[in-house]
Amino acid sequence: MTEKSMKITLGELSDGAAEELFGRAVQDVARNMADHNTSWRDKREVVLRFTFSQDEDRKLGEVDIRCSTKLAGVRGIKRPLYIGTHMGVPTFREGPKQDDLFTQPKGGPRSVPATEGGAA
Repeated sequence: MTEKSMKITLGELSDGAAEELFGRAVQDVARNMADHNTSWRDKREVVLRFTFSQDEDRKLGEVDIRCSTKLAGVRGIKRPLYIGTHMGVPTFREGPKQDDLFTQPKGGPRSVPATEGGAA
């Protein structure tokens, strides 16, 4: 065989399947990196694996091309729950958010800063 016939590129192997698999995996990585629900610290990974096999006569072979990704998982969220019963049925509710505790109703009472209306 000549050296020219031995040269194999990713684009030629399985009609470019490896390049296509890699392209899809890189898009998945980019989406995962842009997702604010994932950790910015976690590293992402793309692995292209080629497994070659042949028959005993070494006349017929096969290539198995696999692509895998390791992406950052979605970050967990922890919130307090109030546990109790409602009409005899066990239930729970999320605790109020701080912003909900200090809403200013229209036309109602308002907060008075310490410097306003105080004794001199």
